[in-house]
Amino acid sequence: MKITFNFQKMAHTMRVLGAQSLAIAFGLAILTGTGTQTAFAADKKAEAAPAGEFKIDPAVQAKSLTDIPAIIALAKVDCDPVDAYLLGPTEFDKDGAKVKGQLYEVACKAGPGFIVTSVSPTEVGQAFTCSLAAKLAARNPSSIQCVLPENKPHYAWLTPVVQPYLPGCQISDARVIGSTSSDPLIDRYEVGCGAQAGGIIDYAQLGAKAPTEFKSCLVVAGTSSACEFTTKDQMMAVLKPVAAAADKDCQVNNVRFVGVNKENDGMFYEFGCANKPGFMVLTKLDSTFERNIPCASAAGLGGCTFTDAGVAAADAKGAYSALLAKGGFPCTVDDYNVVGTQEQTKRDYIEFKCKEQPWGLIGFVPQPGSTASLRVNDCFIDQTNRKSCTFVTEPQLRAQLDKLIKIAQPGKNCDISDVRYVGESDGIEGAVIVEIACANKRGYIGILAANRNSLTDTVPCTIAKSHGDPVQCQIPNNGTYSSAD
Repeated sequence: MKITFNFQKMAHTMRVLGAQSLAIAFGLAILTGTGTQTAFAADKKAEAAPAGEFKIDPAVQAKSLTDIPAIIALAKVDCDPVDAYLLGPTEFDKDGAKVKGQLYEVACKAGPGFIVTSVSPTEVGQAFTCSLAAKLAARNPSSIQCVLPENKPHYAWLTPVVQPYLPGCQISDARVIGSTSSDPLIDRYEVGCGAQAGGIIDYAQLGAKAPTEFKSCLVVAGTSSACEFTTKDQMMAVLKPVAAAADKDCQVNNVRFVGVNKENDGMFYEFGCANKPGFMVLTKLDSTFERNIPCASAAGLGGCTFTDAGVAAADAKGAYSALLAKGGFPCTVDDYNVVGTQEQTKRDYIEFKCKEQPWGLIGFVPQPGSTASLRVNDCFIDQTNRKSCTFVTEPQLRAQLDKLIKIAQPGKNCDISDVRYVGESDGIEGAVIVEIACANKRGYIGILAANRNSLTDTVPCTIAKSHGDPVQCQIPNNGTYSSAD
């Protein structure tokens, strides 16, 4: 979604006549109501009346309220008018000819007030909001501004709009940031709330249908829509309860928006802590806490930026060592590798390196707040399925099997050339069924003991076949040894 105003394209003025002399310098007015769209501009402008001098004429006001419903209908603006005022006549160039019109200001029961040009009973100019008029007046003090009490300040209409998103917000300032030029057609506003954090409101343009959406200032930080009325401290204050739910000991000193989750029903934030390593958090769309994500598990989210990678790793190693020990797997973690995340159970799939586990550890490790269980195995079992181990390699595993097959089958001269890891044994917990191929074409089905120090029940491929055993050799040419070879 591109939000922009092009002030070079919006560079014409209209001359407003009458006892109360006002001037307008509004963008690019587009005639509507006749099926054509034509840009028009005035030949010169009048000086704007000094602030505070405008006096509303009750008779003009009453007549304006009578005239305005038809003008609003022609402009196709969704507005229930509560006040209206004829600001005065205007004259502009259209296709080389002088065209006259009347400028009206309108205040609506809900939504932004605006100014619109009535050209004829069948033709009006494109309406523009009082907020946009205020934005243009900041660039050109002689530009027209809204004068009706209901439209002052120009952002008064935003107060009920922001309450569902910023409860109790007393708007201290607001500004138009820009507009879209394609669907959804919205104007983007920043709202300041004084002592509390404000935010960004996307609101349907006049005459358009689009849902109202709110964005936290953190979400747009660093973009062209970055907030100007909300401080970093105010942004942090909003999310400190989330940080406390994730880690009550964290003294928050920084926070940033990371992104939206894949389901589009939550948001990721990173927190920095003054007294300890930081972390990331997943919240629901209403900013309520969902779960904590240690920096060690945040690589898939781009990693933490407020916590040094070395500090985060050291903190994670200690936490993982304690978690593994509690689960019955002694392991003083020297290194670890987060392979991936199982979102439905809120567990990370992690490989660990430690001296207590010579054949490695790898498996599902619950994230903070997860009710799922720890489920890890060594790299022999990993070879039966995922084959994700990197700290302990398959050649290292094969070397252990080569040593054990020589003990299990002495005198058979088996130098392992290939191994198939069939799966975990159904009858012996932790044991692994393996198929072994020897360089001399002997082959075996065996069971690697849970302690990984012995091979039992090593059955030659030929015998397994003749007995119709449930596990058969599948490595090509395995078990085709012949004494004639």
